[in-house]
Amino acid sequence: MKTMKFLKSILVVLFISSPVFAQNDINETIYIKSSRFASPLIEKWIDEYTKVNPQAQIKLADNSIKAENIALKVVVSNNSKNGLQIGEQILFFGRYAILPVIGKNNPLLAEFSKKKLNDKRIKDLFFEKDILSEDTNPAKPDYDITVYSGNNNESVAHSFASYFGYTSSSLKGKKISGDDAFLINAIQKDRTGVTFNALGNIFDINTRALKDNITILPLDVKKEYRNYFTESVNIDNMIELLESEPIDLIPVDNIGFAYSPGNKTVKEFLVWVLTEGKTFNHDYGILTPDEKVLTYQVKELEKVLYTMNLK
Repeated sequence: MKTMKFLKSILVVLFISSPVFAQNDINETIYIKSSRFASPLIEKWIDEYTKVNPQAQIKLADNSIKAENIALKVVVSNNSKNGLQIGEQILFFGRYAILPVIGKNNPLLAEFSKKKLNDKRIKDLFFEKDILSEDTNPAKPDYDITVYSGNNNESVAHSFASYFGYTSSSLKGKKISGDDAFLINAIQKDRTGVTFNALGNIFDINTRALKDNITILPLDVKKEYRNYFTESVNIDNMIELLESEPIDLIPVDNIGFAYSPGNKTVKEFLVWVLTEGKTFNHDYGILTPDEKVLTYQVKELEKVLYTMNLK
């Protein structure tokens, strides 16, 4: 903890005193592309950062912004490193959790409540059976259910599938293009639907409660944790649980920015994100970064800023 406070102090001093801070092109706009569940946090960061640096021009990118003009792109998986452009790096600013959810009006909710989901039942529910599996004649489910999942590079489907030993192509049911937020809309309308999603899409970040007409699928967790998986749970309860006690059935993955390291304005913003911005993570459904990852990244940015300050 003392090390982090020391590093934070150095970074803030370097950030404010560095001649680079004054030399940045004030007309340069930094565009950030983000998944919808992370966008409210990014918007909060932009608002708070511009109070510190009023000259900064940082905006969320809409569909009109060309890919080559995007300076920061939110990535939602450790596996995103495989899709980086030449020279790009990833800086992780937090973690996110994925929960399976179902509509409150789904007639199968009562059945799932009686027979809670363990690792095997989650796999049977969401994934196609491996043709090489020893179970060559699996019993067909005696219920009608539709699995909804995302179908783009920004979807949490990749992390969810990887956590349980599959690829996203193995997911059953319907693939929905666009943002993962649409998966919630799907199960709110389809009484046969189930899906999975990040906390920021499942909970209303203003009321802190689950979004209308959905609930978390009952998971086979320890008795002392079962109260966290009822309709009365709020996002703060869930974050508190997952940061204190990892749950085997709940995937948690890193979330961060892909960026090209040559842009000085971007680096200054990233320093602020790691030292100040992370304090807003919980408000928007994002867990704090892994402490070891955070410490390493802060040290690396400290080296960069120190070198910039000497020039």
